[in-house]
Amino acid sequence: MIDAGVDVFRVDCGDSSTTEISQALQSTRRHINESGKKVRLLADLPETKIRLGEFPQKRVQVHPEKEFRFLFGPMSSDPEAYIPFKFEGLGGKLKVGDLFYTGDGILQFEVTTIHSANEFIARVKNAGDLIRHTSVTIPRLTDMLDHIVPEIDEILAELPKSKPDMVAFSFVKSRQMLETLIAKLERQLTPDWRPLVIAKIESQEGVDNIDEILNICHGIMVARGDLALSVPFEKLGLIQKKLVAKARARYKYSIVATDMLGSLLDNYIPARSDILDVTNACLDGASAIMLCPETAHSETPERAIQVARAIIGEVENS
Repeated sequence: MIDAGVDVFRVDCGDSSTTEISQALQSTRRHINESGKKVRLLADLPETKIRLGEFPQKRVQVHPEKEFRFLFGPMSSDPEAYIPFKFEGLGGKLKVGDLFYTGDGILQFEVTTIHSANEFIARVKNAGDLIRHTSVTIPRLTDMLDHIVPEIDEILAELPKSKPDMVAFSFVKSRQMLETLIAKLERQLTPDWRPLVIAKIESQEGVDNIDEILNICHGIMVARGDLALSVPFEKLGLIQKKLVAKARARYKYSIVATDMLGSLLDNYIPARSDILDVTNACLDGASAIMLCPETAHSETPERAIQVARAIIGEVENS
């Protein structure tokens, strides 16, 4: 990927142990240093994430209007009996009629019955695959959750070992929240390590407070995966353009992330909509685009980087 022309490696610091995260960051730093190329390293810190538990099948096909029992716990031997979720007390936060999504919007469920703080029933609204250990997004609760998770302090304490050039904080909702996170980071800084701070905008509250957030960060990430589930999806394009424009006006970095070239996971030539997506992000003045599954889940990750560079180069040379 370095030879293909990557500019920044982003290491996801969520859903792994602190030791594993530190090892991944140090390994990536070592490869960058050995390459002798000017490649940056970004540590993407975790947020509060609601996830499903484990079950034997990787995917379970579901059909519209079927009701499922959801129960707090790490795993289920049969998802037809119940689907496990790994967020204790979730049922106590829900209301009948709440909608929630699995993955980046693969399935939509509607809560129909709440039995207890750790058990509820929900009806799936569309056909698709239920994937074990996948994320769950509940739009009504997005801005109500505390996204400053306890493990952030442990991860930050490990960062001086790899000295990432950028640290991204997830689900930044306000200046006050970002100030709290920056204060935690500053306790770990060294004379030769002062990374750029990137605020990930993933909710309506973050969008509403973008001006005050931009005042104290070096840049923002338009994290479209969660953002598209937290706001009405039809507004996503306009929100992205607004965020990029505001960052550019203040000479701050802007990174557009999620599903930029997702079609490359199945096709050699990207979908036309993906080509236009990358093109428009460049024309809007975004500082960078971020590839996630296009590289992490691909057998040929260098292909996505080559395609992205080709599109970006064409725009910049036009």
